[in-house]
Order: sequence, then C-alpha cells, then structure tokens
Amino acid sequence: MVKKLFRYQLPKREGLILQWDDLFGEIAPLPGFSKETLQEAEKEVTEWILNGASPSLPSVRFGIASAQRPLQSVRLRLCSLGPKPGFPAWKLKLGHLPLQEAIRFAKEHKGPHVRLDCNRAWSLDEALEFASHFQPGDFDYLEEPVKTVPELREFSRITRFPIALDESIDTDWSQIPSLKTIVVKPTIVGGAPKTHLNLVLSSAYESGLGLLHIANLARNRLPIGLDTVFEEDLLAHPIQSSAGVFAWNKEEPLLNMDRLCRVL
Repeated sequence: MVKKLFRYQLPKREGLILQWDDLFGEIAPLPGFSKETLQEAEKEVTEWILNGASPSLPSVRFGIASAQRPLQSVRLRLCSLGPKPGFPAWKLKLGHLPLQEAIRFAKEHKGPHVRLDCNRAWSLDEALEFASHFQPGDFDYLEEPVKTVPELREFSRITRFPIALDESIDTDWSQIPSLKTIVVKPTIVGGAPKTHLNLVLSSAYESGLGLLHIANLARNRLPIGLDTVFEEDLLAHPIQSSAGVFAWNKEEPLLNMDRLCRVL
C-alpha cells in the first residue's frame, strides 16, 4: 500500500491531504478550535506513515479513516448559518449579542427549523432569562447556552428546553434530561459517534474533500452544517451548494493535484 502526504493552502484555509493508494483524506486542524496545530498533526501523520505509530490527534484520526473510505455521490439538505431563504434549517449565533438583543433577534426568527447556538456565552441566570421569553417548542434546539456543564444540567432540568451539545460532547449525556441533539465536527473530535440521539454533522471549514467525507458520514435526513464551501477549492469537480442543497456527483479525477505540494 502506497501512502503519500501533501500540503495545501487556499486563501482561507491550509491543511494536509493524505493519499492512501487511490483514496484521499484531509487533515486540517482548525486554529482556535482544534487541540492540535497543523504542525503537530503533520508530525503525527508522518510518524504513522513511516513507523506505523498509532495516531491520537483528532484531525489525524479523521483524515486516516477518511483515506480508507471511497467517496460516494451525495445530495443532502443544508442548515444555513444565519437566516437564508430556501434553506430547511437555520443556525442563529447568539453568543456574541447582548442578552436583550439576542432575545429580540430570536423572537424575530423563531420556528421549529431554527437552531440557536450560544457558544457557552451565558451564565445560568442569563440563559434562564432568555428561556423565560420562549416555549421549548419555539426552536429545534438551543446549543451550548451556558459556560459550564453543571450549569447546563441545571438549565436543562429547570427549563426542559431541547439542548444540543457541541463543545461539551465529552460530558455524561445521561445527566442532561432534555438533551435532543449532538452536533459533531468530525475534524475536531476525530469522527462521528454512534448515538440514538439526533446527530447533526458540521464542518470545521475544511476544503471540499473534507466536506464530502463529512457528508458521506451522514446517516439521517437532518440538515447538515456544511454551508461553508469555498469558491477556490481542491476538487476537480466542485460541490454544488445552493438553495439549501449540498450536492456532488462522483467523477474522476477527484482532486486538482497541481494545487497540492508533496511533503512525503
């Protein structure tokens, strides 16, 4: 089996491409979110290629697993980042807003297709104040509303508002009584867990190759968070992303190899 490693640099992203025979996987830690740097990931995947060392870094584990899975054509519904006509689901980011502005904005856009994401920005009192203006069925879910896991458990117990986990994915899920959804960025956590809960897959701003591998992991019909397709990309045949649909037809060649720089 032949393994090669390439580096890529796009205007908004850089990472590694692992080629394993005729299959490809992407290794692209996201600065500020991944626990590893690109340099650390490159060192680990190099050790794996040369010496068979077991990988531990999430982006490396996801890239290696991806390079063992042939890609299939996909057509999936998308969740938009922000309100966008034609999308079956919207994610609204609230954590950067003052609380009263977040309440006003959420009231303007509430609906069962709306996912709220606070990125752990609020205290328990602030989250409870927010929830007092709504009913649990006003939204699909509220993702990571408070700063700590104990506060999240208490918020869930008091409000029964449907909860989604992202940053707190490693906590004990059984301790959150109104937990509805797990939001997973495979590059950040190393793959997609098996769960009976709703599983929403999301990007960490990978190139088109990484997005396709995430899309190929989707096992349900929930709108996915892959509304991040770059205008400049590595794919020879681009992803079609419009009107709330993510679509790609498998064709050869897969990648524009002249966009890659071989490092191993």
